[in-house]
Amino acid sequence: MKTITFIFAISAIVVASSTAAPLTSEKDAKDLADKFMNLVGKGSYREAFDQVKPHWPLPAPEIDNMAYQTETQLKMVTERFGKLLGQEFIQSNSIGKSYLRYIYIQKFENHATRWMVVFYRPSKEWKVNAINWDDQTHELFEIKGDQNAPPNGSSARATSP
Repeated sequence: MKTITFIFAISAIVVASSTAAPLTSEKDAKDLADKFMNLVGKGSYREAFDQVKPHWPLPAPEIDNMAYQTETQLKMVTERFGKLLGQEFIQSNSIGKSYLRYIYIQKFENHATRWMVVFYRPSKEWKVNAINWDDQTHELFEIKGDQNAPPNGSSARATSP
């Protein structure tokens, strides 16, 4: 009987830890994006993707693969980008009442990567819809609405490093 009780207790802990509170407000979504990016800023990519997994309606192996690919690719560029320094929140956007996008940069000594965490609300709860990252930080100026930025494709751009 003790064995059955122990197994039940362990099962209850696993189930409780695998379910996360729903994201019912924009603040909940922002808090999750901040937690995710704080881990990204430390280079803890797998842990970061584990944070969003309960709120992302994708198969877990697919999310795990994204974490692995992210970790692999960003470790390869550290020689070029330099030491990881952290992260910084840039801005948020919304489209109607259904989409939110939070934009961050992951800071390195010589360059940064741009991260976008997108949430979708089909009814009452926010769900992670997409997480994208790249090194196209020059596009942050266009996102911010810089009136002096040339339109896409109108001039050559060189990025470093």
